[in-house]
Amino acid sequence: MEHLLPNNYYCVILAGGIGTRLWPASRQEMPKQFLDILGTGETLLQATYKRYARFINKENIIVMSNERYKELTKTQLPELPAGNLLLEPMRRNTVPSVVWASIHLTRINSDAVMLVTPADQLITDEVTFETDMRQAFNYVAANERLLTVGVTPTHPETSYGYIQMNGQRAENIFQVKSFTEKPEEQFARMFIESREFLWNTGLFLWGARTFLNTIRQVSSEVSDILQRMKDMLSVGEDVPGLIQQAFAICPNIPLETGVLEKVDNVDVMMCRFGWSDLGTWTQVFNILPKTKGNNVVISDDSDIDNEVERRALMYDSTDCIVKLPKGKIATIEDLHGYAIIDTPDILMICRKGDLQSIRNFVNDVTLLNS
Repeated sequence: MEHLLPNNYYCVILAGGIGTRLWPASRQEMPKQFLDILGTGETLLQATYKRYARFINKENIIVMSNERYKELTKTQLPELPAGNLLLEPMRRNTVPSVVWASIHLTRINSDAVMLVTPADQLITDEVTFETDMRQAFNYVAANERLLTVGVTPTHPETSYGYIQMNGQRAENIFQVKSFTEKPEEQFARMFIESREFLWNTGLFLWGARTFLNTIRQVSSEVSDILQRMKDMLSVGEDVPGLIQQAFAICPNIPLETGVLEKVDNVDVMMCRFGWSDLGTWTQVFNILPKTKGNNVVISDDSDIDNEVERRALMYDSTDCIVKLPKGKIATIEDLHGYAIIDTPDILMICRKGDLQSIRNFVNDVTLLNS
């Protein structure tokens, strides 16, 4: 593969979320990005950092997390320069994080081009991924456009967002017609049949100045708030007090609804790399190798035991995902389509796609421990 990308190309890793849908493994004090969810021997954050360090200068990789995860991030990424860790004072979704990152990068380099990525994705074809990202970087460096990244849907997934393509602008790059977040299954099937829609990977690329200038195009209420935030952070040093005030005034909105749906310079690149979001136990189940009975077993002993299925003895049980702590063996009978997630203090057993029940469990356990 080619050498590292130019010095004005940056990566911003968003690593401040909680990951409630992967409860009870992922919790507020130890969210999923800091966990070895897949049993590979490295956390999702470490895998993400390594993925981009292959073709982006390490000095150009920025990690954005929450103040409470400062030490966790530093421990897991000891090579990350201190100035490359931006700590959010509170959770306000992706808009204020990306505004702050854009301002930070324009101070460092007026020609900064940035890739924004979550810390919880699986990329199965790293070589193709790098090729696609090089093309994406070069496109936004030459065009004052905001670029989203999509992949062709393989099934009517209802927990992913979808991007509708319009006219073609360049090779594999199309203007965005619409965004749809987590459609019902009948609509997801219609999207796939139309061949006009891609899964929204949550990867975004643009020139930092282009993004900041685009804020003026969004609705007056949001643009006024974002402009105030931009003005606050653009003057003087990034002292904690200024950051606290800036985040406090910003609405709790994602990039898609807060900015991208409201402007007219947004494109999508149809990419070829294998991709999966790791937001739910069903998604983790779908991408991992299956044992007999189409089950998935993840054990914290997997680094020393290559036959992880020996940690879970499955009797007449199919389509289940089992995650076990170190030293634990499970015997499971007559369960079909369940998630069995065991942690040192909480055991959860429920249908693996039942996200509403998981939300209820989190609330009930929180009340129980309060």
